[in-house]
Amino acid sequence: MILEIFLSFLVLFAVIAYIMFNMERRNTPLGFATVDKWMIKMDGFNGLDSLEAVSRLENLKRDLLDQPEIETVSFGKFSVPFSGSTSSNGTDKNGFNMRAIMIDADADLAKTSDLKVVEGRWFTEEDLNNTIPCVVVNSKFMELYYPDKSMIDSTFLFDLPYKIVGVIDHYRYLGQFEEDESSILFLRDFRQNGDHVILNMKKGISASYEEKLASVIKNSLKSNGSVIENLEKKRIEDGRDSWLMLGALMFVSIFLCLNVALGLFGVLWYNINKRKPEIGLRQALGANGFDIAKQFVLEIIILTGVALLIGIFFAIQIPLLDVTEYPDQLFYRSLIYSSLIILTLVFVCALFPSIQAAKITPANSLHED
Repeated sequence: MILEIFLSFLVLFAVIAYIMFNMERRNTPLGFATVDKWMIKMDGFNGLDSLEAVSRLENLKRDLLDQPEIETVSFGKFSVPFSGSTSSNGTDKNGFNMRAIMIDADADLAKTSDLKVVEGRWFTEEDLNNTIPCVVVNSKFMELYYPDKSMIDSTFLFDLPYKIVGVIDHYRYLGQFEEDESSILFLRDFRQNGDHVILNMKKGISASYEEKLASVIKNSLKSNGSVIENLEKKRIEDGRDSWLMLGALMFVSIFLCLNVALGLFGVLWYNINKRKPEIGLRQALGANGFDIAKQFVLEIIILTGVALLIGIFFAIQIPLLDVTEYPDQLFYRSLIYSSLIILTLVFVCALFPSIQAAKITPANSLHED
Protein backbone atom coordinates (compact mmCIF):
# COMPACT_ATOMS: atom_id res chain seq x y z
CA MET A 1 0.00 0.00 0.00
CA ILE A 2 2.85 2.40 0.80
CA LEU A 3 4.47 1.66 -2.59
CA GLU A 4 1.18 2.19 -4.43
CA ILE A 5 0.52 5.53 -2.76
CA PHE A 6 4.15 6.58 -3.29
CA LEU A 7 4.03 5.87 -7.04
CA SER A 8 0.60 7.51 -7.34
CA PHE A 9 1.88 10.62 -5.62
CA LEU A 10 4.88 10.92 -7.98
CA VAL A 11 2.69 10.56 -11.07
CA LEU A 12 0.13 13.02 -9.73
CA PHE A 13 2.87 15.47 -8.80
CA ALA A 14 4.36 15.37 -12.31
CA VAL A 15 0.98 15.68 -14.02
CA ILE A 16 -0.17 18.60 -11.87
CA ALA A 17 3.14 20.41 -12.43
CA TYR A 18 2.84 19.91 -16.20
CA ILE A 19 -0.80 21.04 -16.29
CA MET A 20 -0.14 24.10 -14.14
CA PHE A 21 2.88 25.06 -16.25
CA ASN A 22 0.91 24.87 -19.49
CA MET A 23 -2.16 26.58 -18.07
CA GLU A 24 -0.05 29.50 -16.88
CA ARG A 25 1.21 29.87 -20.44
CA ARG A 26 -2.33 29.44 -21.78
CA ASN A 27 -3.60 32.20 -19.50
CA THR A 28 -0.87 34.63 -20.55
CA PRO A 29 -2.37 36.95 -23.22
CA LEU A 30 -1.28 36.35 -26.79
CA GLY A 31 -0.95 40.09 -27.21
CA PHE A 32 -2.70 40.16 -30.59
CA ALA A 33 -6.25 39.64 -31.78
CA THR A 34 -7.39 36.66 -33.85
CA VAL A 35 -11.11 37.30 -34.26
CA ASP A 36 -11.91 38.84 -37.66
CA LYS A 37 -8.25 38.51 -38.62
CA TRP A 38 -7.22 36.63 -41.75
CA MET A 39 -3.76 35.84 -43.06
CA ILE A 40 -2.44 35.27 -46.59
CA LYS A 41 0.56 33.04 -47.16
CA MET A 42 1.82 34.51 -50.40
CA ASP A 43 3.22 32.66 -53.39
CA GLY A 44 4.57 33.70 -56.77
CA PHE A 45 7.87 35.44 -56.00
CA ASN A 46 10.29 32.66 -56.93
CA GLY A 47 12.42 33.65 -59.90
CA LEU A 48 11.27 37.28 -59.92
CA ASP A 49 13.70 40.16 -59.91
CA SER A 50 13.40 42.64 -57.05
CA LEU A 51 11.65 45.34 -59.08
CA GLU A 52 8.91 42.98 -60.27
CA ALA A 53 8.44 41.60 -56.73
CA VAL A 54 8.11 45.11 -55.28
CA SER A 55 5.61 46.06 -57.99
CA ARG A 56 3.43 43.04 -57.21
CA LEU A 57 3.50 43.75 -53.45
CA GLU A 58 2.48 47.36 -54.07
CA ASN A 59 -0.36 46.19 -56.31
CA LEU A 60 -1.49 43.69 -53.71
CA LYS A 61 -1.54 46.23 -50.89
CA ARG A 62 -3.48 48.73 -52.99
CA ASP A 63 -5.98 46.11 -54.19
CA LEU A 64 -6.53 44.75 -50.68
CA LEU A 65 -7.16 48.19 -49.19
CA ASP A 66 -9.64 48.89 -52.01
CA GLN A 67 -11.80 46.04 -50.71
CA PRO A 68 -14.62 47.35 -48.46
CA GLU A 69 -14.44 44.16 -46.36
CA ILE A 70 -10.81 44.87 -45.36
CA GLU A 71 -9.92 47.67 -42.94
CA THR A 72 -6.12 47.46 -42.61
CA VAL A 73 -3.31 45.17 -43.78
CA SER A 74 0.15 44.37 -42.47
CA PHE A 75 2.98 42.62 -44.30
CA GLY A 76 5.31 40.26 -42.47
CA LYS A 77 8.02 37.69 -42.99
CA PHE A 78 8.12 34.27 -41.37
CA SER A 79 7.55 35.39 -37.75
CA VAL A 80 3.79 35.67 -38.07
CA PRO A 81 1.03 34.19 -35.87
CA PHE A 82 1.11 30.39 -35.49
CA SER A 83 3.70 29.98 -38.25
CA GLY A 84 6.07 27.96 -36.07
CA SER A 85 9.01 29.91 -37.51
CA THR A 86 11.40 31.75 -35.25
CA SER A 87 14.74 33.49 -35.45
CA SER A 88 16.79 34.63 -32.48
CA ASN A 89 20.14 36.18 -31.78
CA GLY A 90 22.17 37.32 -28.81
CA THR A 91 24.96 39.66 -27.78
CA ASP A 92 27.07 40.61 -24.80
CA LYS A 93 27.99 44.08 -26.10
CA ASN A 94 25.80 45.80 -23.49
CA GLY A 95 27.82 44.41 -20.59
CA PHE A 96 25.56 41.39 -20.05
CA ASN A 97 24.23 38.49 -22.07
CA MET A 98 21.16 39.42 -24.08
CA ARG A 99 19.11 37.12 -26.26
CA ALA A 100 15.84 37.82 -28.03
CA ILE A 101 13.54 36.64 -30.79
CA MET A 102 13.78 38.85 -33.86
CA ILE A 103 10.52 39.82 -35.59
CA ASP A 104 10.17 41.88 -38.76
CA ALA A 105 7.18 44.23 -38.67
CA ASP A 106 5.82 47.07 -40.73
CA ALA A 107 4.24 50.31 -39.55
CA ASP A 108 0.71 48.84 -39.79
CA LEU A 109 1.14 45.74 -37.63
CA ALA A 110 -0.03 47.36 -34.36
CA LYS A 111 -3.38 48.57 -35.69
CA THR A 112 -3.94 45.47 -37.82
CA SER A 113 -3.28 42.97 -35.02
CA ASP A 114 -4.46 45.17 -32.11
CA LEU A 115 -1.11 45.16 -30.31
CA LYS A 116 -1.10 46.88 -26.92
CA VAL A 117 1.62 49.53 -26.55
CA VAL A 118 2.29 49.97 -22.82
CA GLU A 119 5.08 52.53 -23.08
CA GLY A 120 6.29 54.87 -25.79
CA ARG A 121 4.75 54.50 -29.24
CA TRP A 122 4.50 52.26 -32.26
CA PHE A 123 6.48 52.71 -35.48
CA THR A 124 5.65 55.36 -38.03
CA GLU A 125 6.68 55.47 -41.69
CA GLU A 126 9.10 58.29 -40.84
CA ASP A 127 11.08 55.89 -38.63
CA LEU A 128 12.30 54.15 -41.79
CA ASN A 129 14.53 57.15 -42.47
CA ASN A 130 16.11 57.40 -39.01
CA THR A 131 19.89 57.26 -38.79
CA ILE A 132 19.67 54.83 -35.86
CA PRO A 133 17.16 52.04 -36.65
CA CYS A 134 14.10 52.02 -34.40
CA VAL A 135 12.79 48.95 -32.62
CA VAL A 136 9.88 48.04 -30.38
CA VAL A 137 10.44 45.47 -27.64
CA ASN A 138 8.04 43.44 -25.51
CA SER A 139 7.56 43.59 -21.74
CA LYS A 140 9.51 40.37 -21.26
CA PHE A 141 12.56 41.97 -22.84
CA MET A 142 12.35 44.91 -20.45
CA GLU A 143 11.76 42.62 -17.46
CA LEU A 144 14.87 40.58 -18.24
CA TYR A 145 17.34 43.24 -19.33
CA TYR A 146 16.16 46.66 -18.13
CA PRO A 147 13.90 46.10 -15.10
CA ASP A 148 12.53 49.18 -13.34
CA LYS A 149 14.03 51.42 -16.00
CA SER A 150 12.60 53.30 -18.96
CA MET A 151 14.50 52.84 -22.21
CA ILE A 152 12.24 54.90 -24.45
CA ASP A 153 14.37 56.81 -27.01
CA SER A 154 17.47 55.12 -25.57
CA THR A 155 19.86 52.98 -27.57
CA PHE A 156 21.32 49.53 -26.97
CA LEU A 157 23.61 47.28 -29.00
CA PHE A 158 22.34 44.24 -30.85
CA ASP A 159 25.07 43.81 -33.44
CA LEU A 160 24.25 47.43 -34.39
CA PRO A 161 22.93 50.31 -32.30
CA TYR A 162 19.12 50.38 -32.08
CA LYS A 163 16.79 52.90 -30.51
CA ILE A 164 13.79 51.69 -28.50
CA VAL A 165 10.72 53.78 -29.34
CA GLY A 166 8.07 51.63 -27.68
CA VAL A 167 7.21 48.65 -25.49
CA ILE A 168 4.33 46.29 -26.23
CA ASP A 169 2.73 44.07 -23.61
CA HIS A 170 2.98 40.73 -25.44
CA TYR A 171 3.40 39.30 -28.92
CA ARG A 172 3.32 35.52 -28.45
CA TYR A 173 2.96 34.76 -32.13
CA LEU A 174 4.26 31.18 -31.74
CA GLY A 175 1.08 30.11 -29.94
CA GLN A 176 -0.90 30.10 -26.73
CA PHE A 177 1.07 27.24 -25.14
CA GLU A 178 4.48 28.63 -26.07
CA GLU A 179 6.77 30.54 -23.74
CA ASP A 180 6.55 34.32 -23.51
CA GLU A 181 10.09 35.11 -24.63
CA SER A 182 11.95 38.38 -24.92
CA SER A 183 11.34 39.80 -28.39
CA ILE A 184 12.55 42.67 -30.55
CA LEU A 185 10.41 43.95 -33.41
CA PHE A 186 12.38 45.53 -36.24
CA LEU A 187 10.76 48.03 -38.57
CA ARG A 188 10.78 47.00 -42.23
CA ASP A 189 9.20 48.55 -45.28
CA PHE A 190 6.25 46.40 -46.32
CA ARG A 191 7.97 45.77 -49.67
CA GLN A 192 10.65 43.81 -47.79
CA ASN A 193 8.08 41.53 -46.17
CA GLY A 194 6.96 39.37 -49.08
CA ASP A 195 5.85 36.25 -47.22
CA HIS A 196 2.60 36.89 -45.33
CA VAL A 197 -0.15 39.48 -45.14
CA ILE A 198 -2.33 39.89 -42.05
CA LEU A 199 -5.79 41.30 -42.78
CA ASN A 200 -7.97 43.18 -40.32
CA MET A 201 -11.44 42.34 -41.59
CA LYS A 202 -14.65 44.16 -40.87
CA LYS A 203 -16.73 42.44 -38.22
CA GLY A 204 -18.73 39.43 -39.33
CA ILE A 205 -17.21 38.80 -42.77
CA SER A 206 -18.13 35.20 -43.70
CA ALA A 207 -15.88 32.52 -45.16
CA SER A 208 -17.66 32.88 -48.50
CA TYR A 209 -15.64 36.05 -49.09
CA GLU A 210 -12.51 33.91 -49.46
CA GLU A 211 -13.37 33.12 -53.07
CA LYS A 212 -13.46 36.80 -54.02
CA LEU A 213 -10.32 37.52 -51.99
CA ALA A 214 -8.47 34.68 -53.72
CA SER A 215 -9.34 36.25 -57.08
CA VAL A 216 -7.97 39.63 -55.92
CA ILE A 217 -4.74 38.02 -54.74
CA LYS A 218 -4.35 36.04 -57.97
CA ASN A 219 -4.77 39.15 -60.11
CA SER A 220 -2.32 41.18 -58.00
CA LEU A 221 0.43 38.56 -57.63
CA LYS A 222 -0.23 36.79 -60.96
CA SER A 223 -0.14 33.51 -59.07
CA ASN A 224 -2.80 31.16 -57.69
CA GLY A 225 -0.63 29.41 -55.08
CA SER A 226 -1.38 31.73 -52.15
CA VAL A 227 -3.23 30.35 -49.12
CA ILE A 228 -5.87 32.20 -47.06
CA GLU A 229 -6.19 31.31 -43.38
CA ASN A 230 -8.52 32.43 -40.60
CA LEU A 231 -6.42 33.31 -37.54
CA GLU A 232 -9.13 32.36 -35.05
CA LYS A 233 -9.32 28.89 -36.59
CA LYS A 234 -5.52 28.72 -36.59
CA ARG A 235 -5.48 29.59 -32.88
CA ILE A 236 -7.89 26.77 -32.10
CA GLU A 237 -5.96 24.29 -34.25
CA ASP A 238 -2.66 25.41 -32.75
CA GLY A 239 -3.78 24.48 -29.24
CA ARG A 240 -5.53 21.22 -30.14
CA ASP A 241 -2.53 18.92 -29.61
CA SER A 242 -1.70 20.55 -26.29
CA TRP A 243 -5.29 20.23 -25.07
CA LEU A 244 -5.31 16.56 -26.10
CA MET A 245 -2.11 15.96 -24.16
CA LEU A 246 -3.49 17.70 -21.08
CA GLY A 247 -6.72 15.72 -21.34
CA ALA A 248 -4.84 12.43 -21.69
CA LEU A 249 -2.70 13.17 -18.64
CA MET A 250 -5.76 14.15 -16.60
CA PHE A 251 -7.45 10.88 -17.63
CA VAL A 252 -4.38 8.90 -16.56
CA SER A 253 -4.34 10.71 -13.21
CA ILE A 254 -8.04 10.07 -12.59
CA PHE A 255 -7.64 6.40 -13.55
CA LEU A 256 -4.68 6.12 -11.19
CA CYS A 257 -6.61 7.72 -8.34
CA LEU A 258 -9.51 5.33 -8.91
CA ASN A 259 -7.11 2.40 -8.73
CA VAL A 260 -5.73 3.73 -5.45
CA ALA A 261 -9.27 4.14 -4.12
CA LEU A 262 -10.26 0.60 -5.08
CA GLY A 263 -7.05 -0.74 -3.55
CA LEU A 264 -7.74 1.11 -0.32
CA PHE A 265 -11.28 -0.22 -0.13
CA GLY A 266 -10.05 -3.77 -0.68
CA VAL A 267 -7.28 -3.54 1.90
CA LEU A 268 -9.53 -1.95 4.51
CA TRP A 269 -12.34 -4.46 4.04
CA TYR A 270 -9.87 -7.32 4.31
CA ASN A 271 -8.27 -5.72 7.36
CA ILE A 272 -11.63 -5.18 9.06
CA ASN A 273 -12.87 -8.72 8.40
CA LYS A 274 -9.59 -10.14 9.68
CA ARG A 275 -9.69 -8.04 12.85
CA LYS A 276 -13.32 -8.49 13.87
CA PRO A 277 -12.39 -10.24 17.12
CA GLU A 278 -10.11 -7.31 18.02
CA ILE A 279 -12.91 -4.86 17.25
CA GLY A 280 -15.40 -6.81 19.39
CA LEU A 281 -12.92 -7.08 22.24
CA ARG A 282 -12.25 -3.31 22.19
CA GLN A 283 -15.95 -2.60 22.28
CA ALA A 284 -16.43 -5.04 25.15
CA LEU A 285 -13.72 -3.15 27.04
CA GLY A 286 -15.61 0.15 26.60
CA ALA A 287 -14.49 1.57 23.22
CA ASN A 288 -17.29 3.32 21.32
CA GLY A 289 -17.95 3.42 17.56
CA PHE A 290 -16.08 6.69 17.10
CA ASP A 291 -12.94 5.21 18.67
CA ILE A 292 -13.07 2.21 16.33
CA ALA A 293 -13.58 4.35 13.24
CA LYS A 294 -10.81 6.73 14.31
CA GLN A 295 -8.38 3.87 14.77
CA PHE A 296 -8.75 2.57 11.21
CA VAL A 297 -8.70 6.06 9.66
CA LEU A 298 -5.55 7.02 11.58
CA GLU A 299 -3.81 3.79 10.61
CA ILE A 300 -4.29 4.40 6.90
CA ILE A 301 -3.46 8.12 7.28
CA ILE A 302 -0.16 7.19 8.95
CA LEU A 303 0.68 4.77 6.13
CA THR A 304 -0.19 7.50 3.62
CA GLY A 305 1.98 9.99 5.51
CA VAL A 306 4.97 7.64 5.27
CA ALA A 307 4.42 7.21 1.52
CA LEU A 308 4.04 10.97 1.02
CA LEU A 309 7.21 11.75 2.96
CA ILE A 310 9.18 9.39 0.73
CA GLY A 311 7.53 10.86 -2.37
CA ILE A 312 8.16 14.46 -1.31
CA PHE A 313 11.83 13.64 -0.65
CA PHE A 314 12.30 12.50 -4.25
CA ALA A 315 10.04 15.12 -5.83
CA ILE A 316 11.69 18.06 -4.10
CA GLN A 317 15.02 17.14 -5.70
CA ILE A 318 13.74 18.50 -9.03
CA PRO A 319 13.53 22.19 -8.01
CA LEU A 320 16.60 21.87 -5.77
CA LEU A 321 18.74 20.52 -8.63
CA ASP A 322 17.13 22.90 -11.16
CA VAL A 323 16.83 20.24 -13.85
CA THR A 324 13.85 21.73 -15.72
CA GLU A 325 12.69 25.09 -17.04
CA TYR A 326 9.71 25.08 -14.67
CA PRO A 327 9.78 27.78 -11.95
CA ASP A 328 10.47 26.47 -8.44
CA GLN A 329 7.25 27.87 -6.99
CA LEU A 330 5.26 25.78 -9.46
CA PHE A 331 6.85 22.59 -8.12
CA TYR A 332 6.13 23.57 -4.53
CA ARG A 333 2.50 24.29 -5.37
CA SER A 334 2.29 20.97 -7.17
CA LEU A 335 3.69 19.23 -4.07
CA ILE A 336 1.00 20.80 -1.90
CA TYR A 337 -1.87 20.08 -4.31
CA SER A 338 -0.89 16.48 -4.98
CA SER A 339 -0.39 15.80 -1.26
CA LEU A 340 -3.81 17.27 -0.45
CA ILE A 341 -5.47 15.24 -3.22
CA ILE A 342 -3.90 11.99 -2.01
CA LEU A 343 -4.76 12.70 1.64
CA THR A 344 -8.34 13.63 0.77
CA LEU A 345 -8.75 10.53 -1.39
CA VAL A 346 -7.35 8.27 1.32
CA PHE A 347 -9.53 9.85 4.01
CA VAL A 348 -12.71 9.51 1.95
CA CYS A 349 -11.90 5.91 1.01
CA ALA A 350 -11.09 5.00 4.61
CA LEU A 351 -14.13 6.69 6.10
CA PHE A 352 -16.90 4.35 4.90
CA PRO A 353 -15.20 1.03 5.81
CA SER A 354 -14.22 2.53 9.18
CA ILE A 355 -17.82 3.51 9.87
CA GLN A 356 -18.90 -0.02 8.99
CA ALA A 357 -16.26 -1.39 11.36
CA ALA A 358 -17.64 0.80 14.13
CA LYS A 359 -21.04 -0.89 13.73
CA ILE A 360 -19.65 -4.35 14.54
CA THR A 361 -20.92 -5.52 17.94
CA PRO A 362 -19.10 -7.83 20.35
CA ALA A 363 -21.83 -10.45 19.87
CA ASN A 364 -21.40 -10.44 16.08
CA SER A 365 -17.62 -10.62 16.23
CA LEU A 366 -17.63 -13.50 18.74
CA HIS A 367 -20.35 -15.33 16.76
CA GLU A 368 -18.31 -15.14 13.51
CA ASP A 369 -15.10 -16.05 15.32
